[in-house]
Amino acid sequence: MTNELADASEALRAASELADQHRDRLYERSNALAELAAGDAQVDHGRLARETTKLHEIEGDLADESAELVEQARELIAAYREDLEGV
Repeated sequence: MTNELADASEALRAASELADQHRDRLYERSNALAELAAGDAQVDHGRLARETTKLHEIEGDLADESAELVEQARELIAAYREDLEGV
């Protein structure tokens, strides 16, 4: 598994357990990142940008620790993208 994406997935799973709002969306995003980390889906800048945008939208509605976990996941995705070839 790709460490940054796997860690981002785990952060989102933890956020989904804490969140009152968007629990299902966070869990879905966690699963999507886990699939990318496991190599079950193609990883590219566009896909990761879409994931980051979705997380940014959700993060605005969250509070406290769940928002911090989503921010952590976005930062991990950004770190992964730094080493990704392409755009």
